[in-house]
Amino acid sequence: MSRKIKAFLVTVIVLVLLAYGTVWAQEPEKKTTPTTEVPAETEEQAPKLPLEEPGAVPPSLVSEPYGTLNLEPSGGPLAPYGNPAAYDTLLRGWRSHRVGKFLVTPYFSANGLYRSNIFLTPVDKKSDFIMVLSPGIQVELPIAGVHRLSVGYLGTSYIYTGYSSESHYDQNVNADLILNFRGGTKVRLGNTFRAATEERNSLFARRRQYWRTTPYLTISRSLADRWKLQGSYQFDVLQFVKQINQGNDYLQQNLGATLYYKFWPKTAVLMEYIFTYRDYPNSSSGNNYTHSPLLGLTWSPTAKLSGTVKAGYTFKIYETNLDNRNNNPESWILSAELLYRLSNYTNITANAQRSFQEDIDFGNIGYRSTGVWVTLNHDWHFFKVLSYATFFYINNDYLAATFDAQGNFETRLDNILGCGVGLTRPITKWLKARIDYNYVNRNSNFYGFSYNDHRLLFGVLTSF
Repeated sequence: MSRKIKAFLVTVIVLVLLAYGTVWAQEPEKKTTPTTEVPAETEEQAPKLPLEEPGAVPPSLVSEPYGTLNLEPSGGPLAPYGNPAAYDTLLRGWRSHRVGKFLVTPYFSANGLYRSNIFLTPVDKKSDFIMVLSPGIQVELPIAGVHRLSVGYLGTSYIYTGYSSESHYDQNVNADLILNFRGGTKVRLGNTFRAATEERNSLFARRRQYWRTTPYLTISRSLADRWKLQGSYQFDVLQFVKQINQGNDYLQQNLGATLYYKFWPKTAVLMEYIFTYRDYPNSSSGNNYTHSPLLGLTWSPTAKLSGTVKAGYTFKIYETNLDNRNNNPESWILSAELLYRLSNYTNITANAQRSFQEDIDFGNIGYRSTGVWVTLNHDWHFFKVLSYATFFYINNDYLAATFDAQGNFETRLDNILGCGVGLTRPITKWLKARIDYNYVNRNSNFYGFSYNDHRLLFGVLTSF
């Protein structure tokens, strides 16, 4: 990284630390945590959580890679950039217990998962039945009634019955601290760590174990009754365990500053700037940085229609010029997160995003990604059944031309389509049953990159 880039990053970090600001509109999180005080040795019911995050594919129905197969939209104050899972506090349970000053929420799920194409190949598809076991726990410590510290753990075992050599265990840990000061100042900082395995597929004949660490910081403050300022920082580090795969290791800096002006009681206009820098320590030809100014609106979550919509432009610059690559691409970008409450029992969530991304599974080549995710949730309260139906479409347009497996020299273009439905029903206060079906199809103009996969999951979830 050049001295100018380092100096720029240090300057922005200092400004973030000095410029307190808060967004009083939405600051999306993966899950919310219970905060109500309860007497010692009594039990607290955690708030009713939505079945799924807006636009998300049901958990465990997809392997969880970090490249172009990542089907989940980015969230948080830096969307459409940053690590989608960074702000996940790993809260999955719905029954909490007071243990001294701590609020403990345990969780465990046991599911059977059938997949029709476990290696995501276009031909000679291999199916298997997989046992998916996920223990989890979150421990929260309220501080002075206004601050909160939480630590969460979530593990997932993928036990293949037919191809036992593909079995693996993924682990996730998150520490998250929220400080609320007088005068409207809010500080949130934490770190998400993931130790996991990328399953082998049509591109790689071997599994790839990796570590991913994402520390983050957000500082925000009210400047007046109508003005708010927020600064955000996220450092995303991906490291492969084996040296043979470390050409795809990267370090990414994400910084953002957002100014909000509330012109109606529940509506604010926002002006935002996001800077990212990605460094490939073992493959410097992919090093690049982006500048992204955005303008948008945000609505209060108390309204029938709420969310955030922002659009702008990204200027991407590669530090090394290569032939057959657009070394200074630019394009409009978008991030929209919307929730529409049709009734007390039905809501629709929608995400739309357009951004520049990087494909570490394809020679660290960048691409323009445009995607839409829509989910309908309905609570059949008479039958005590929660249901959802979800759909998504993603278009990935690559920036560099290269050779495919048949020797054709062209620019890769992928279209990914998915849909799913699911039901969850409580059996007791601490036990639920679920069944989900999900279909994913990728169509690529590159030979060997297309695939489809049917996934059927059924099992139980408990928070005891």
